Amino acid sequence: MYRVTAFFKTHKVSRLFDDVNDAIEFRDDADAHYPLRVIFEKGYAPMRTFVINSWNSVMNSDVSPLKNIPDLQVRHMLMQVLAWMWCITFAMLVGSWTVFAISAIAHVMLIAAIVITVATFETAKRKPAVFTAFQSRNGRGNGGEHE
Repeated sequence: MYRVTAFFKTHKVSRLFDDVNDAIEFRDDADAHYPLRVIFEKGYAPMRTFVINSWNSVMNSDVSPLKNIPDLQVRHMLMQVLAWMWCITFAMLVGSWTVFAISAIAHVMLIAAIVITVATFETAKRKPAVFTAFQSRNGRGNGGEHE
């Protein structure tokens, strides 16, 4: 991770980069605007970035090694199987089937909520007309009165 910061008279501009070539290009672009100084830091990564990258490396099938599986449904099924495996492992460590039941239900609810949210967002992005179709089905006419 690289951070490039350019200091101007009235403000400063700072950006993070994963690629050194992008950071060098940004540094050169900033130099073209005559800043007071430019700082190029190598190895800079805020804790927030570390947490997000760690989460994505396990929980995001577009970032994890599961990204190599082309079928999204198969990836989702594998994430479900892994979630169940971790529920069972945790329950075995604790030694209680009650904990397993609670953990399994919580995982199913969490993953189902995420899937429904992503599906809704994707539908809104790709076919927003689906949601406007609900307006004509609510039993009201164009003027707001019942038909």
